[in-house]
Amino acid sequence: MSINEWKYYNHAALPTTPPHVLPDLSAVKDKSVFNYRFFNGKTAFLARWTEDWDCGKETEWWYIIKDSPFDITKLKAKRRYEINKGLRNFDVKIINPSEYRDEIYLVTEEAYSAWPEKYRPKVCKENINKSIESWKKSILFGGFEKETGALASYAVLTEYDSYVEFSVLRAIPRTERNGINAAMVAGILEYFNDKLEQGIYINDGSRSIFHETAFQDYLEKYFEFRKSYCKLKIAYKGSMGIIIKFLYPFREKIKKETAIGSKIFALLKMEEIRRKCL
Repeated sequence: MSINEWKYYNHAALPTTPPHVLPDLSAVKDKSVFNYRFFNGKTAFLARWTEDWDCGKETEWWYIIKDSPFDITKLKAKRRYEINKGLRNFDVKIINPSEYRDEIYLVTEEAYSAWPEKYRPKVCKENINKSIESWKKSILFGGFEKETGALASYAVLTEYDSYVEFSVLRAIPRTERNGINAAMVAGILEYFNDKLEQGIYINDGSRSIFHETAFQDYLEKYFEFRKSYCKLKIAYKGSMGIIIKFLYPFREKIKKETAIGSKIFALLKMEEIRRKCL
């Protein structure tokens, strides 16, 4: 069974390969990916991957990437002002997360408090400690208030041979008006600028379906990230495929206000996108 290029996440099998590399699909084609028990003992209900990376034409699925060096002088005056305001108010530097466990917990707790309740994660110190342990191979950036020295934000990025995964950014909501997000992204891009000049790209993830966020639009507008268009592909475990097929005609009537409703809506929205990407 060729399962090495797949991982389990939230009931789905996702590729471990970079977004621009097509994974080995043999386990999807023979359905063995749906019978495999991943390290946590769980099995996947669907497999999701992408094809035709950066195809050059608009599609319904994309990744938000930065593949050009950051040059603040090329930005419009208002955007330069917002970024410089953030840099005046915050210091951004690489940190050892083990030395900031309590601070990371507090930032996470406050950041999640601003999320809609229907998909607001529960925060506990045990899970934060597990996350910190999983970040051993990642680069952690901390944003500190210049006035107080307190941690206001942290970001997690993982560097690979050909790209950098921008996986987490959490900030205390009250600091956002002082430009913490701008300071964090500017500091991150400054750190990776030499790598961007050498041809790597920073990936902020795929099109957001489940979470209602404007952060990807913000990256495009202020930091010249761009959409890398591709095609969404999904294969379902037998029973899940039947359920999706049954619910699909009623997708517009699904109520998104509840946690389960928002999850069903997201699944059906991805199925709609998949069909448009054929």
